[in-house]
Formats: sequence, C-alpha cells, structure tokens
Amino acid sequence: MFTTGSKLFFGATALSLVGAIVYSASTDGPSGTMGTIGLLSAAAVFGFLAGINFSNRDGNVPAMQQGVELTSAAAARPVRNSIWPLIAAVGAAGLVVGAVSKPVVFKVAVVAVLAALVEWMVQGWSERASDDPQHNDQVRRRMLYPLEFPILAAAGGGAIVYALSRVLLASDKDLGKIVFGIIAVLVLFGGFVFAGKRHVKRSTVTAVCTVGAVALLGVGVASAVQGQRTIDEHPTTATNSAVCLEEGSEAEIDEHASQDVSAKSSVLAHVYLQSDGSLVVQVTGYTEPPSTLTVPRSTPVTVLFHNDFSSPERLTGRFGTFGTAPEAIQCTTAVNPGKTAFLNFEIPRGNAASSSDLEFLVPGTGSTIVIVVP
Repeated sequence: MFTTGSKLFFGATALSLVGAIVYSASTDGPSGTMGTIGLLSAAAVFGFLAGINFSNRDGNVPAMQQGVELTSAAAARPVRNSIWPLIAAVGAAGLVVGAVSKPVVFKVAVVAVLAALVEWMVQGWSERASDDPQHNDQVRRRMLYPLEFPILAAAGGGAIVYALSRVLLASDKDLGKIVFGIIAVLVLFGGFVFAGKRHVKRSTVTAVCTVGAVALLGVGVASAVQGQRTIDEHPTTATNSAVCLEEGSEAEIDEHASQDVSAKSSVLAHVYLQSDGSLVVQVTGYTEPPSTLTVPRSTPVTVLFHNDFSSPERLTGRFGTFGTAPEAIQCTTAVNPGKTAFLNFEIPRGNAASSSDLEFLVPGTGSTIVIVVP
C-alpha cells in the first residue's frame, strides 16, 4: 500500500516524465534539449524521494506497537539548526559556476563543499552521542577544534593580508604609505585600549574585531574589483638595448645599479678597461692576454668587466645577426671607476653564420675585442 507522501512523489515523477516527452517532441534545437534534460533531472529527483518515502512508510509506525512512543523517529530529540547544509548548497552551485567560468571559483567551491560535509557529518554524529547536549558539544569540540582553529586562523590572516594588499595596490603610491600607517595606528590603538581595560567583555572584543575585519575585507574586495593602479615598468639594459651603444651613463637605468660582484664560478674571462681606454681580456690558463676571446655557441657564458678608466663606462657585447632577426646586443650598466659588473649572454645557434661582427666594446673609447665562435 502506497502512503500519501510516496503517492505525491510518484505523481510528480510521472508528470515530469510526460512533460519531458511532450517538450522533446514539440521543441527543436538547443532549447528543446536543455528543457528535456531539466525535466528528466526533475523526474530523477522526484523518483529518488518517492523511493525513500516509500521505504520508510512516511515515517508512520503502528499505533499498537509496544514502546513506539520512545523508539519512533518522531520521539527522537530534534537536531539543532545548522548552517552547513546552506554552505554545501552554495558550494555545489559554485562548482557549476566555476566549471564554466574561472578555475579559482571551482577550487573555492570544492573546499567549501568538503568543509561543509565534514562539519555537517560531525555535528550530526555528535548530537546523537548521548542525551546530554553539553556532553555532545564537548564531543564535537574535541573532534573539530584542533582542525578548525589553525585553518580558520590561516584563512583569516591570509584574507586580511590579501585585502590590505589590494587596497595598497589600488591607491596611489604615496597615498598607500599613509593608508598603511593609519591602519597600523588603528590596530595599535585598539590593542592598547583592550589591554588597558582588563574587564572588557569577550563579546565586545569579538564584535569590534569582527567589524574591523569585515570592513577591511569589504574595502579589499571593492579595491580588487576596481583593479590596481598602473605601475610603469622601469627600463633595463635588456629592454632598452639602444643604450648599449651610447657613450656615458643613462640616469634611470644606471642610477641604482650594483657596482660590486661577489666571487662567481664558471667565469669565462675577465675584461679590463684600462686607464688609457684600451680593452684587455684575461682568460684562465693563458699567460699572456689573448687578442681574441673564444666563446662556445648556445651555452650560457659569464664575463666580468673591470673598469679602471676615469669615468663610468659600460661593456657592450655585439653577438651577431642571424637571419632576419635584429642584431643581438647586451651590455652591463654603467660601472664606476674601480668597480666591477658581470655580463651574462649566450650566442644563439643559427643556421647560417652571422652577417655582422661579434665583439666586445666600450662606447666612446674605440677599443674592441673580437669574439670567435667555433
């Protein structure tokens, strides 16, 4: 005999199936396919609920059964309200949205669903541990607090740091310093006030910290949506190779350049700009400075440049022109007198020989060192 609840669900299942057949026969194209899939999904859900309802007989129990007032589901103490089903539903919706939008949404939804399932299962288990609600709460705390507190602290700290970074990146460079200082002063002042008042209620401290965190997160989200300010890329010798062939120093590129090099291994050669403006190369194993420098092809190479001249100079390497590609030029920043700098480069492997000379030079001095590539 079918119960009232199972009859309703079976009727909804049959109605959904009939609707799917009629809609599929009367509607063509993508809309017909999507509508049919939706109706069939509804029929599957109604059928599943009908089966569950039929198996437990709508929760009905025989009136003449002994002890039914104590053993029936209706006699059990109801479970407390929980937010985890809502979080699990939001996470499931996020899985669908993330699958067709951004991967980060899908990943966050997976974490939300897993966390909701764990919390929901432990809460349901702990509330059936005994008839004492306080004991059940202690059981849940013993199970989840060692896991919840570290994860929540890490997630909360990361969210605050991320929100603050979005605020600083969205504001002006000078204004960002002021904003960071104001936030630091507010945090310090709040800690001073709480430390000075020994008998402040825990609820007050929690409320103030929660309001501050929510305000910071809200401003951070708004700043992230607005986007960060435009940060101009600073030029370097790699991005502005034209400066390599110019005499003297360039203010922005050479202003804060390093003028000292620590001990480095696998240095191919030392190139010296002498006081008379001539270039001399020293290679390990040679008693006399060679007139040319042999460099292997398609291998990373390091050369140290020593400036013994009276003005800041840069070592420039012209590493050939291969095919239709522009000439490969690299250089150091302007090196002050008595200082050193290193130059890392690699001679590219081409199908044909270079159409231009390979050499080291210092712009303005006229001295060069020929590079030989086997």
